[in-house]
Amino acid sequence: MCATNEPSFEEYDFDHGDRVCVDWTDGLGPLDEVVGTVSGISRSAGDVIVAVEADDAQYPDNSLYYGTHDAAPEWVELLEQS
Repeated sequence: MCATNEPSFEEYDFDHGDRVCVDWTDGLGPLDEVVGTVSGISRSAGDVIVAVEADDAQYPDNSLYYGTHDAAPEWVELLEQS
């Protein structure tokens, strides 16, 4: 029997569906910062992973990168909600 220790949004300042800015300087891709919407949270190899669905308009022309970016929770900053 294996117990799971799934992460919860209750542990963080952001929630599913929130608009966030991600410090992506440690990520792979053309952006140092990703702006988008939190679409999930999970655990992989013991680390908590936050999935952020990035806004399309921030990518350079002909970029191969788009869509969901995985980020460490400490990279994620909640943007002001209007």
